[in-house]
Amino acid sequence: MEDLLKPDYGVLVLTICNFLLLVYLLKKFAWNRIIGGLEKREQQIAEDKAQAQQARQAAETLKRELDEKLTQISDEAAKRLAEAVKLGDTQKEQILAAAKEQSERLLAQAKAQIEAEKNKALADVRGEIARTAVLAASKVVQQQMSEESAQSVVDRVLQEIKAK
Repeated sequence: MEDLLKPDYGVLVLTICNFLLLVYLLKKFAWNRIIGGLEKREQQIAEDKAQAQQARQAAETLKRELDEKLTQISDEAAKRLAEAVKLGDTQKEQILAAAKEQSERLLAQAKAQIEAEKNKALADVRGEIARTAVLAASKVVQQQMSEESAQSVVDRVLQEIKAK
């Protein structure tokens, strides 16, 4: 067991030679490829990060532009809505004013027509009264009557008027 704990210098020298040969061969044939592959991968990762950052910035810029356009569209829509409401109110007022004017004109025409009909009716009544008075007077004049005969004439005239 003691032999296991003692170093064997021959094996140690061969191991060191093998290690140095391995390092030399790796450096000669594989080291540049490994380092080149790692550098290429590192460069690709850096480019991907840069592209991702650019894409993020472009997306943020696009979002800001779209937000601004949306705000402008909202403002324009609110402005047009306000104009439409104002125009509607103006048209409503114009329509109401025109309707009021027309109703006043129709009312004035109706009053004038009623007044004309009333005047015509009064003229007809006056004419009828005048004819009745003339008729009654002519009958009274034709007959010199007593009070009883005058009363009977007046009754007859009234019956004739009611009959008409």
